[in-house]
Amino acid sequence: MDFIASILPPGKGILPYYMLILSVVSIGNSLQAYLTLHFSRRVYNGRFVPNPQLKKAATDGRDPEDRTDKLVPASNPQDPKAVDQLTPLAGRLFGTWTLITCIVRCYAAYHLHIGPVYNIAIWTYVVALGHFASELFVFKSMSFGVPQLFPFCLATTALIWMPMVRDYYVEFN
Repeated sequence: MDFIASILPPGKGILPYYMLILSVVSIGNSLQAYLTLHFSRRVYNGRFVPNPQLKKAATDGRDPEDRTDKLVPASNPQDPKAVDQLTPLAGRLFGTWTLITCIVRCYAAYHLHIGPVYNIAIWTYVVALGHFASELFVFKSMSFGVPQLFPFCLATTALIWMPMVRDYYVEFN
């Protein structure tokens, strides 16, 4: 039992443990993003079809394949032409992004008493919530369900909780 206590964050309260647990879970999430697209496809479950507004040949000198609007949300998700936007590259990028936030949050779990570290940890949740919200509401690459519930709830919980208890944890600004 002494060994376990020696590796846990020394901070007071439960916020450091919350952040450490999320970091450990995020390591698994990051690894799976490198190994398979299956779980990421459960989150990013939007279906898309080629944009009918785009011409096959570029008339403005831009390659239609380089456009960010080359796919549009499918009106019928069961359309056989409808695809998701997840590629192996997107999976690896998401895995890398998740690992970086995991490292920041893990470090912060052990150093919440330092104001700038605390602030950076908060920003990881702002970016995560902003990403998932934009994918849901703007880019339509997901529809809200159980797989999407976890990132929204975890980031929202942290963004409500952390500013409320900042003075309790931060000793050095």
